[in-house]
Amino acid sequence: MPTKTTKKVTNKKVVDKKEEVKAVKPVEEKKVETKPVAEKKAPAKKVEAKPAEEKKAPAKKVAAEKKAPAKKEETKPAEEKKVTAKKATAKKKAPAKKEEAKPAEEKKATVEKKTPAKKAAAKPATTKKASTKKKTTTKKATTKKMTKEEQYARLSLDTCLDLAKAMSMDVTRDSIIQQLILNPDVKSVSENLVNKYQLTGKFNFEEDGYDEGLVEVLVSKVFETADIKPQKPEDLQADVTHALNYKYTDVVADGEEYKDQFDTMRKVLMIAQHKDIHDSKKLEEEVGVDVEKFVEEFMDLAYSVLKTWKYEDVDYYEHFIYAVLSQLEDLHNKYSNRIMMDVADLYILHGDYGLGDADYAYILRENQIKDYIYYRYASIYEGVDKDKAKQIANQALQFVDDRFTYYPNIIAVLEG
Repeated sequence: MPTKTTKKVTNKKVVDKKEEVKAVKPVEEKKVETKPVAEKKAPAKKVEAKPAEEKKAPAKKVAAEKKAPAKKEETKPAEEKKVTAKKATAKKKAPAKKEEAKPAEEKKATVEKKTPAKKAAAKPATTKKASTKKKTTTKKATTKKMTKEEQYARLSLDTCLDLAKAMSMDVTRDSIIQQLILNPDVKSVSENLVNKYQLTGKFNFEEDGYDEGLVEVLVSKVFETADIKPQKPEDLQADVTHALNYKYTDVVADGEEYKDQFDTMRKVLMIAQHKDIHDSKKLEEEVGVDVEKFVEEFMDLAYSVLKTWKYEDVDYYEHFIYAVLSQLEDLHNKYSNRIMMDVADLYILHGDYGLGDADYAYILRENQIKDYIYYRYASIYEGVDKDKAKQIANQALQFVDDRFTYYPNIIAVLEG
């Protein structure tokens, strides 16, 4: 029996191989349609019938049978799946077919569930996009909310002053303080500056980065950073009276007094500028103080104090006192030579001999009576350079003689 079976199988294999070579597709279609179950049932029965007696032969048969379907699987994998499905249905009964329908419905349900799941997954993505749009909108809104006033508020006082210069405004912190002392209303001072420099509509914030609105911001920042109090006539009178009665004590006290008198003199100057007064007598009537005496007292104190202060303080004082004398023309004519010599002395004492000598040379060239000037010039060098002091005194002898007041003093310098 086993021998016959082996021959039959061999014949079938040969036939199968010939048929596969001649026409592969028709054979596969017939096998799939006619006997899908019968072909695999036969080897299954043979394996179950005599497993112990023919261990080697069945192994060869199984191997042979496995090779054949392997070739068929390579050609038509899709059709094998269908065959497997039909085998399962053939083994199962009618109710099993109903169960197959149910799983099919379950698969459909699963597919339907997966589809909304994808939609659900898509929804969060939409939500993210929406949130991204919201964030972008928020950023844009934030940029729009940065108004011109908010951008101005972030600027420092120095930056505001630089922008004011860019608008051709000749203003400083001190000049604005002067106006605020006379008129502590920020808006009023700002309007006066805008009108003075004709800034209305001259600049565009979007194009230039600034406009006339910057002026009020600048004045506000100055007002916030400075100790500005409205000036009352009685307060100014009390300050000037105190200055005229001050007695020199020591370096520290004199320095503090100089600061106070500087502030008082600045207030007097601001009133003269604001009222457009150019005569000390008219200004005296306005403020109720002796302006000329106060100017003399202030110059004396400054000359005493600034000898021991810094060079920069001398430079600052020079510009300030010339502003005072330029405003009050009668005092300028009277004290111009004195203030020039005071400043020249202070420069020499601080080591700036070139500037000090230049100032004295100008004074000597512009004045006919030179004895006092030479005496001042020579005497300031006595504590700095005695040889140069004697040289200056020798130069003075060609211009002066014993008829002049300071001739003995010049001789004293030469002998000293």
